[in-house]
Amino acid sequence: MAILPPVHTGDHLGARFGSDGAFLSAAAEFAHVGVTGGAQVMIFPSPRLRGSLGDRLGASPPLRRALHEGHLHVMDTVQARHAGGGFDAGRLHAAYRDAALAATAAGYPGLWVAVDMAWACPVDRADAVDAVDAVDIDALVAFEAAANTLFTLGTLTALCAYDTRVFTSGHVFRACQAHPAIAEAARFGHRATADGDGLAFSGEADRSNALAWKALLSSFDPGHHVVDISAMSFLGVRALADLADLAAADRSRPLTIRATSSQVTRLSLLRIDRLAAIEVLPARTP
Repeated sequence: MAILPPVHTGDHLGARFGSDGAFLSAAAEFAHVGVTGGAQVMIFPSPRLRGSLGDRLGASPPLRRALHEGHLHVMDTVQARHAGGGFDAGRLHAAYRDAALAATAAGYPGLWVAVDMAWACPVDRADAVDAVDAVDIDALVAFEAAANTLFTLGTLTALCAYDTRVFTSGHVFRACQAHPAIAEAARFGHRATADGDGLAFSGEADRSNALAWKALLSSFDPGHHVVDISAMSFLGVRALADLADLAAADRSRPLTIRATSSQVTRLSLLRIDRLAAIEVLPARTP
């Protein structure tokens, strides 16, 4: 079964897979979409799949050409994991930021990265999470959630693929909650508002991507005072509660929520309209 949902520039996708073939197919499809769009593409497979992935990519003339010309790279996850020492969320966050900046500086519209998240475990075994150099699942989920701010500009697109033979189902579910877009589940997108005073969201926010939604709202700094939800098709109760918490926070300037008339009705049910200024906009599509 394919693990790759439709990919849009700026997506932070979370997906699960349970076979080598599923990952190879998803990685090749991801690479094809990225290369076709002109992006620089990096794929981080499990070490034992590097050869198979190279063969799969090389079988496609456009991808073979991209490999030869340096637009597409098959990366060494072991080297990346141990570069600079053990897992360091801050260092890894900065590495993705810098890589996206380097790609745009080189003339690409952005950087696309697909990662077999088994790098967070020393070997491809379900019991590997108990090993010394495995990444604590709480730290991994926190990193994934915080990483969502890297996607605001739309210059970074990522697929984080979780192997169900390595991670437990509970760990995969939590990790995917930290991604705005989930294979076979809800997805939302976000960008800075046109005037840079907040974030504009589109799509759906529910339990499946709850940690990503909460992390982005929590990322608001004093200069951010607008949340535009007018392009959203669904907000679950938890998502609305997070929005209420943001509106109720001690702020130098009251929060403004841009919403459609039907959304305002739901906001009023939680009395969010008493905590924030509401601007009613026409319903729109992303």
